[in-house]
Amino acid sequence: MKFLALPTLLTAAALAIPTLLLLYFLKLRRVERTISSTLLWRKAIEDLQVNAPFQKLRRNLLLLLQLLVLAGVLTALGQPVANFVASNDRTVVILLDQSGSMKTAEAGGDRLDLAKEAAIKLVRNLGRGDKAMVISFADRARVVCPFSDDQRQLIRQIETVRATDGRTTLAEALQLAVAYSSRIIDLPGVSSPGAALESADIELISDGRIADADQQVVQRGKLRFIQVGEAVDNVGIVAMEARRGYEKPGQVSVFARVENFGPEPVTTDVTLLLDGRILSVREVHLAGAARSAGTQPASPRSSGFTETSSAVLAFELSEEGGGVLEVRIERRDALAADNVALSPIAPPRAVSLLGVGNRRAIEFYIRNWAADAPHVALEWMTASEYERLDEDRLQDGGRSRWDVVLFDAHDTARLPPGSYIFFGGVPRIEGVAAEGEVEDEFIVNWDETHPLMRYVWLDRVHVIKWRRLTLPRSAVRLAEGERSTVLAYMLDAGRQFVVTAFDLMDSDWPEKVHFPMFLENAVRTLTAAGGDATRSLRVGETIAAAVPRGARSVRVLRPDGEAETLDVGDRLQFLYGRTDFVGLYRLTFDDNDRTQATYAVNLLDRTESRIAPNDRLEIGAELVTREEGVTRSNQPVWPYAVAFALVFLLVEWWIYNRRVMI
Repeated sequence: MKFLALPTLLTAAALAIPTLLLLYFLKLRRVERTISSTLLWRKAIEDLQVNAPFQKLRRNLLLLLQLLVLAGVLTALGQPVANFVASNDRTVVILLDQSGSMKTAEAGGDRLDLAKEAAIKLVRNLGRGDKAMVISFADRARVVCPFSDDQRQLIRQIETVRATDGRTTLAEALQLAVAYSSRIIDLPGVSSPGAALESADIELISDGRIADADQQVVQRGKLRFIQVGEAVDNVGIVAMEARRGYEKPGQVSVFARVENFGPEPVTTDVTLLLDGRILSVREVHLAGAARSAGTQPASPRSSGFTETSSAVLAFELSEEGGGVLEVRIERRDALAADNVALSPIAPPRAVSLLGVGNRRAIEFYIRNWAADAPHVALEWMTASEYERLDEDRLQDGGRSRWDVVLFDAHDTARLPPGSYIFFGGVPRIEGVAAEGEVEDEFIVNWDETHPLMRYVWLDRVHVIKWRRLTLPRSAVRLAEGERSTVLAYMLDAGRQFVVTAFDLMDSDWPEKVHFPMFLENAVRTLTAAGGDATRSLRVGETIAAAVPRGARSVRVLRPDGEAETLDVGDRLQFLYGRTDFVGLYRLTFDDNDRTQATYAVNLLDRTESRIAPNDRLEIGAELVTREEGVTRSNQPVWPYAVAFALVFLLVEWWIYNRRVMI
C-alpha cells in the first residue's frame, strides 16, 4: 500500500494528534460545592484528576477510541492505494480522442466525457514511480500534459480537453507518442551513442472512428484500445454545395446528400433556409442501414452498419442578394454536428479583368468567355500599352487597379500587388525563370483537388511545346509533364500568380469545353468574388480570404464565441487554419469600408457520422480488440479508512452515553 498524499497526511497528523491529547491534559473549569460524601462522585473525581494540568495520562478507553477515529480520518486524507499488480516504473502515453464523433450523446453526457473518465481512472491506477503523458487528437494532435508522476496535474489537464468537430486521424498522435516515449539517456559532456530507449504503453481511448487506423504502425511499445460509446442512431448531411449559375448568376443551385447510419428506417423533413428564412421543406424516407454479409468490423469503413441508405436533394432558387444558406435535418439524434450544413453566397458582382496581349485570336477566346460571364468586366490592351501606363493608371492605393490581369505570351516586371494569370509568359520576379523549351512531352499528372483545377481535364489537351520553368520551392505545381512543370500557382510579396508554361497558340486547349471553366476557376480563386464554393469548407480546411485594399488587420469571430485579431500586413491573401468547429467564421477587415466576409465550416464526413462504435481496430497489419473498461492495478483504500473511523466513532459515542447515563 502507498499514500498518494503523504505530505497532507503528515501535516494533518502533526496538528490533530497533539491537539486531541492536549484536550485531555487541560483542567475543566467547575464550580465548587460542599457535599456530605464523595461515594457517589468517584467517577467525577477520576475525571478531575485526569484533566489536571500536566497529570500523567491514565488508561482511558474514550481517548483510545478517539485516537482510532482520528487515525482512520488521517489515513483517508493520505489517499492510500493498494498495489494489486507490481509496478516496474511504467511509462504510459494516453491518447484521448476529441474528434467530431466524440460529441455523440450517450447516457450521462457525451463520448468525450466517458473517455475522460476512462483516462482519469488510468491515471489513478498508476503505481509509485509510474509516469504518464496525455495527447489529445482529432485531425491534429496536441500534447495536453507532458510526462508527469503528479496524478493531480494529469487529471486537471485531462479535464480541460474539449471535443472539436474535426475528423479522426491517428498518424500525428502516434508520432508524438513514439517520439516522447523514446527516452534517451543523455548526460552533459557524456557521449552516449548506445543510449537506452524505453518504450511506453500506449492507451488509446476512442470510439474507434479513426479514418487512417489501417495505415498506421506502432513502431515501439504496446497499444491498448479502450472503446467508449454505445449509440448508433444517426442521420447526417454528408455532402452539400451551393453554386450560382454560370450563365444566370441570379439562379442558385443547392445540392445535399442525406444518409442514414442507424439500423432503423427513418422519415424526416429536410429544410432549406436563407438567413433563417424557410425557403423549402422536403420529406425524406431512408431505409435502415444493414451490415454487409461476411463483413468484419475491422476498420471504420467496414465497421458496424456498412450498407447505408441515402438520398440526394436538389433545390433551385432565385436570389440576387447574398446571405447564408442552410440545409437542416429536422430530427434529433445522437450527433447534432452533421444535422446542419451551411454555405454563404455572395451577391453577384463584376470582377475587373485586364487582358494584355497582341494577338487577336487569343483576345477573341477571352472575350467570348467574358461575354458569357456577366460577373466579369473585361478590358483589353496591347503589351506595349500596358508597359507605357502611368503608375497612377496602373495602381490604386498601392495595388493593381484591376482585380485580375491576364497576360498572353508576355513577360513583365510591372507587377504591383495584385492577381495575375500568365499564358506562355512568366513574371519577372525572384526565383522564377524560363530557360529553353520542352518538346515531345505529354501532360501526365494534374491536381484535380485544387480549386483552380475543378472540372478541368488535361489528358486530351495536346501541346506542341512549352517553356522549361524554374520555380521557387513554395510554388504549387498543378500540372506536370514527364520532366517539367506545366502549370503552377505562386504567392509572392502581396501578389499571386497562375503561370501556364505553354503558349495557348501552341495547344488546342482554347477549343476544349473545360478551358472556360479553368478561366472561371482562376477568377474565382484569385478574387474570391463569385466563388461561393470557396466559402464553404470542411472542418480542418484553411480559410483563404482576399485582403481588401488598405487593410492591415482582420478580426475573426469563431462559432465557439472566441474572437481574435490578426495582422495581415501587405499580404494579398489572408489564411486562417483554426477551423476545428462547425459553424460560421466571420471576418472583419480594418480597411476604410470595414469589409466583411463570412465562411462556413461543415462536418461532411461519413467516417465521423458513422457513430456506431468500432470494437476492433486494424492498426497496420495488427488487429487490436477493445478492452472491457480499465484494469485496476491500484485499488483506492481511503473508503475503507473512512468506514473504519465511522465504526469506532459509533462505539465511542455508545460508550460515552452509557457512562453518562450511569
